Amino acid sequence: MTSIYEVAKQAGVSITTVSHVFSGRRPVAPETRDRVLDVARKLNYRPRLTAQGLATGRAMILGIHFPFEGDSLVSNPYFPELLEGLSEAAARAGYGFLLIPRSLEQPDFNQGDLLNRLDGAIIVDPTMDDSHLRTILDHDFPTITIGRHLGRRQFPWIDADHQHGIRQLFRHFDERGYRNPALISTALNMSYIEDIEQAFAQEAEARGIPVRIAQPDDLSEHEAYAVATEMLGEVDSPDAIVAATDHQAISVLRAARELGIHVPTELGVVGEGDTVLAGNAIPPLTSISVQPRRLGQAAVELLLGLLDGAETAEEQLIPAELIARDSTLK
Repeated sequence: MTSIYEVAKQAGVSITTVSHVFSGRRPVAPETRDRVLDVARKLNYRPRLTAQGLATGRAMILGIHFPFEGDSLVSNPYFPELLEGLSEAAARAGYGFLLIPRSLEQPDFNQGDLLNRLDGAIIVDPTMDDSHLRTILDHDFPTITIGRHLGRRQFPWIDADHQHGIRQLFRHFDERGYRNPALISTALNMSYIEDIEQAFAQEAEARGIPVRIAQPDDLSEHEAYAVATEMLGEVDSPDAIVAATDHQAISVLRAARELGIHVPTELGVVGEGDTVLAGNAIPPLTSISVQPRRLGQAAVELLLGLLDGAETAEEQLIPAELIARDSTLK
């Protein structure tokens, strides 16, 4: 690895000047700065986290908190892809990540001490009762969320435009002749669930269609399978089922198969997330892509802007896009 000493020698400056160029804590003449950066690029030099931390007074570590842990986290392909985007953007800026698991929500754990070891935090799909957010509020800690927080206090956020994806989906239903859709959502209090349900209800009402939304306790395949089996056994069963995740949609496909219902001619099935599950399902699953990698990258950029003193947070909606596959192409 190229060292700071090699960069300083080739640029004809001191190692202190090189440090100031990368930390930004001291002014450096523009021509000197450009020369140092040019040498650093040629030598493929990257300042180490420890050196950057000493120069900036930061830990160079960001906290990341997911709404689930264990199997629910690992088995959902959305989260690894989101983490790739987060890690890629953080690494480019010289930061590392510390995972803040939900298991730390214990009375004997001092969450304030944990925050002292971090520069900022990213909370994914925050829920109303998340104790980490309560601690962050108490400490006025730099924090952004992926997905909006539905509480009275808003944090700067990055989010996918789920409602746009649902509107695209209903236009697709119009073209394919589906007239009686239902939504399998969840009782969890998250902004993306609120957005999906709201858009689904608006689009159904605009077409004079009954609003059929089921809210199982969680997003598990087991719960989705039970709800789908019940729906498909009704006299006025839906001709299309939209699920809040691809995991749930896979369970809908299973329920339809076991009941002898053909997809897509008798039932259209749609997921959310466009994860690896969608393309590998039988039949391939129509799904709404929310671009998790791009969400992760944008979230890190937003948080680093706050750390660098940005006066306003550039919150943004990342466009969602319907990816039509065989499960609705009748």
